[in-house]
Amino acid sequence: MRLSKLQCALCALIAVALALPVGVMGGGPGGKTSQVKEWTLMMYWDADNSLEFTTEFAMSTWEKSLSSNANVNIVALIDLKSVDGTWIYDFEGGARKLVATWPEMNTSDPLVLQKFVQFCMDKFPAKKTMLDLQDHGYSWRGILEDETNGDTLMSLHQIAQALTDIKTVNKGKGVDIISCDACNMASVEMAYELRNVAPIFLASETTVPYDGFPYQMMITKLMANPGMTPTELSATIVHDYVTYYGSKWDFEHIYNYQQDFATMSAFDLSKTAAMGPAFAKMTALLEPLIQAHKKQVAAARGYALVGTWTNMASYEWGPDAWTFFDGLRGIDGALDAAITEWEATFSAALLAEDHSKKYGDSVHGLNINFPPSLAQYNSVSYPWEAQFVYTQVGLDLIAESSWNDCLMAYYGNK
Repeated sequence: MRLSKLQCALCALIAVALALPVGVMGGGPGGKTSQVKEWTLMMYWDADNSLEFTTEFAMSTWEKSLSSNANVNIVALIDLKSVDGTWIYDFEGGARKLVATWPEMNTSDPLVLQKFVQFCMDKFPAKKTMLDLQDHGYSWRGILEDETNGDTLMSLHQIAQALTDIKTVNKGKGVDIISCDACNMASVEMAYELRNVAPIFLASETTVPYDGFPYQMMITKLMANPGMTPTELSATIVHDYVTYYGSKWDFEHIYNYQQDFATMSAFDLSKTAAMGPAFAKMTALLEPLIQAHKKQVAAARGYALVGTWTNMASYEWGPDAWTFFDGLRGIDGALDAAITEWEATFSAALLAEDHSKKYGDSVHGLNINFPPSLAQYNSVSYPWEAQFVYTQVGLDLIAESSWNDCLMAYYGNK
């Protein structure tokens, strides 16, 4: 088997790392870095699956983009499928530097995420931080699929708990931006689950192409203006993401084809908390109306799916939440008022949103789980997915609202 450039480098480094002191390998106390920079970008790169091949492209992009780390740190945890081990890299002056070697770890485990974030905060302190979770994304089910260690996911609840624990350990200081370089993660369920965990949540409600985020654009701009606030950086990424995938010639891509299905949004997590009570009120009013207005519900759902969405995995059914609920207007006066109230909380939390022109006004920033039938809801067609049950994965939004009751009413299961 022919090894990639990254694999060859890692194989050589493993032997070297075995001779390193424990502190260098991340197992000892080490020392806290004294220089506090403007930004630390923490890349949690779970490539222990079919996305391993994207790793070298990303790391090379970071190298080229970060010509100087005088004000910006980029620290990456790399977990691959073909090689055992976990590696931590720091990017300095256009090159990657191995700073720690950990044994093979389950990057679906929230304790591993917590360990990495704490490592970055201790050794690469900064005024502002961004935690980038890269991997396959499965919307409400979770993210970070580690095929070597059980082929499961890190749930939204586990992510929220890990980052809450980080804040507790560090006396209220956590990450400033939580971003998901993964498909379908901008969901109502996720935005509510992460409320108050960090200031900003950044993700796409549809498929993310193999290149991931527009790293070269965002890092170059951050280097030029390291004083950017988390809100400013998030808005920059949102709009650059759509620009990056709008052209197959202006930027270097893993695959050079027009990818006109880009969506990206950023939300103020302190304000997504208000979405919960409004959502609960809206869904409580909707549930008893569904059977009598099933055709309108189906039509609203269909329009919110934006056709077949070639940018949506075949087992994902996440219509745009705003478009769907707005399409239910006219059924009932009280429901109309509740929809307006929920949309107001949505708008208050939205910091930035952009999407490919083909979507028109049908994309607003968050999807919501709404499979077409009870069979798809119960994941009959995909055995792996059957391990994730909507009401049993710890989603606060579902526990606190009537949305699942609405789904059962639609399927005629009540």
